[in-house]
Amino acid sequence: MKLDKEFDDHDRIVTFDIETTHWDPDKGETVAIGVGHHEPRTPGTDAQYESFARSNHGITDEQDLVRKAFRYIDELDGDVLVSYNGTDFDMDFLAERSTRFDSAPSPPALHTTGQHIDLFTDRKTACDPGEKWPSLEECLSGYNYPVPKTIWNGAPLDNSRFGDEFGPAFLDVVATEHEQAIAAFREVLEHYLNTDLEANIALYYADRGLSFDPVTLGVPGEFSTELF
Repeated sequence: MKLDKEFDDHDRIVTFDIETTHWDPDKGETVAIGVGHHEPRTPGTDAQYESFARSNHGITDEQDLVRKAFRYIDELDGDVLVSYNGTDFDMDFLAERSTRFDSAPSPPALHTTGQHIDLFTDRKTACDPGEKWPSLEECLSGYNYPVPKTIWNGAPLDNSRFGDEFGPAFLDVVATEHEQAIAAFREVLEHYLNTDLEANIALYYADRGLSFDPVTLGVPGEFSTELF
């Protein structure tokens, strides 16, 4: 689905995406939060991405993960926060999970001050009753962008498989403190996160008629962690 939006001439956009073991915060937990940023009209290679998960940034638990990711988003000092279903899912999920923490982290300022652009919201509104809501991948295809693809242990990694298989396996491996195994799983995680973050950026610009040359969208990543 294509949209025709005006560009507000932002100096820096920030994007984020979360990965969980289940869509229901009562049944799952946060595995990782990816954050990216880019300055409009600069090459796609200038975009930078960072992943927050147990085993990096000194993160030891879910509370620390969310706190450090939120703080990083604030430190980037962006003009707008971009997501795909980040309002109704990502932020709501994190808010509900935060009620279980000793101290709930404050959401990023861009979210609380109304500078959060959810690329999914207008698309959902534009759909007729009973019509299927478009996925991020379908929106990318509408603009002739390649769809991100991460292959893990011989099969595509999608949201369902991440929650059912990869997320729990990653958390189990982190608990073992086996550095080589953790590194192998992190490579998968970062490819999966970074392609989604780049997809958010590409779709944001496409909706506003700006060109963007993606770096990772058209490069499938194939990984195996079966040895671990």
